[in-house]
Amino acid sequence: MGLLAFGVLAFVAGSILLVVSHRPAPGADLADLLTKNPDEYNLSLGHILDLTPKALGAFRGPLLGVSLGLLLGTGLNWILRKRGRPFAGNTALSAMMVVLLACVHSSFITFSPILSSYNLAQAVRKQFRLGDVIVVDGEYHEAATLNFYTGIQLHVLHEPSGNLWYGAKFPDAPHIFETPESLAVLWNGPGRVFLWADQENPKELKGVRSFPLARSGGKFIFTNQDLRE
Repeated sequence: MGLLAFGVLAFVAGSILLVVSHRPAPGADLADLLTKNPDEYNLSLGHILDLTPKALGAFRGPLLGVSLGLLLGTGLNWILRKRGRPFAGNTALSAMMVVLLACVHSSFITFSPILSSYNLAQAVRKQFRLGDVIVVDGEYHEAATLNFYTGIQLHVLHEPSGNLWYGAKFPDAPHIFETPESLAVLWNGPGRVFLWADQENPKELKGVRSFPLARSGGKFIFTNQDLRE
C-alpha cells in the first residue's frame, strides 16, 4: 500500500509539472531556457536547479512516461498482490523500472548538449586541419569532451589548475596553457585557431575579428578565419 501511495503522489506531482511546463519553440536551444547555478554543480543532480517551466517543456514526453509508469506500475503491483499473484506483481514493477530507465535515458539525451561538447566537436572535426589550434576559454574540464570526441590536443586559456596542475609543473610537459597575450599572437597569426567559450561575446575576442562556427548547449566555437571562404 505504501508503494501505491508513492506512485499516486508521483503521478500527481508529475501532472502538476506537466501543467506548469511550457512547450519550447521548435529549434530552441535548451541552454536558453535554463537558469545557471554554477555554485550547485558540484552537488549530485545540481543541474536540476537550472530547470524552468520553459525548460521542463523539453522533457514533457519523459515526464509523462515517468508519471504514468509509476502510477500503473505500483497500481498493478498492488492489485495483483491483492489477488495472490506476487510474481505477476513483481513483473509489473520490473516493467515499470524499464519504462523509468527509458525515460531517464531520453531525458539525458535531451540534456546532453548542456553537459557535453559533442555537437561542437563534430563542427570542429569537419574543419580541422593539421597545424590548427583549439583553445578552451576557461578551465580544461569545462570542455574536456571536446578533446574526447575530436582526439585533438586542447590548449587552455587559464593558469594551470585542477587535475592538470601537477603535470604542468614537469619541464617536458607540452605547452598547452595560453595567456591573453599568447592567444592574441595565435589569433592574429597565419594559422587557424578555434576558440571554445561559454559566452556569446567572450572578452578575449573584444575588438578583434572573429567568426562564429557553432553553438550548442550554451557553448560556442569561434574561429579567427572565415571558414566559409
